[in-house]
Amino acid sequence: MKPLSHIRREGRGARREDGQALVEFALAIPFLLLLLTAILQFGSVYNQYEALTDAARTGARELAIEYASSDPCDAAIDQTVASAAGVVTLPTSDVVPTFHSPTGGTTTKSYCGTNQGGGCTTTCYSGGAESAGDEATITVNYPAAISIFGWKVTTLNLSTESSDAVE
Repeated sequence: MKPLSHIRREGRGARREDGQALVEFALAIPFLLLLLTAILQFGSVYNQYEALTDAARTGARELAIEYASSDPCDAAIDQTVASAAGVVTLPTSDVVPTFHSPTGGTTTKSYCGTNQGGGCTTTCYSGGAESAGDEATITVNYPAAISIFGWKVTTLNLSTESSDAVE
């Protein structure tokens, strides 16, 4: 049988280490939360980029087909891109449609400042020389905010471009 003094010493030593795991956890949790937040932010930005890429692809297809319509300045192209963006609220000012000709000419569709009620009162094409086989391109630029625990850290400029042949 052990003497009573020896049992007391063992008990005291065990009590001194009771909070050690809690202290280590308290020191590690801020780094773990920061890592988890960074992973979630990366996933969010990547999701936004994928949505923008899909929107540009859909918009380029719409622009290539819409060119053949009687009103190429139709706001449906901008609306198609904005709708296809899904998780991203995309203003039309972030969308730049252009046409590229195999002969080297480039024309840019301007935004219809006089676009009222979906109808355009001015022509939106500066060159007007687009023809079948030219490339209709949609470029999308979008500022994606990075925040940690609600505090804005920085803004990344997400940019994507997609082209389709004019029919």
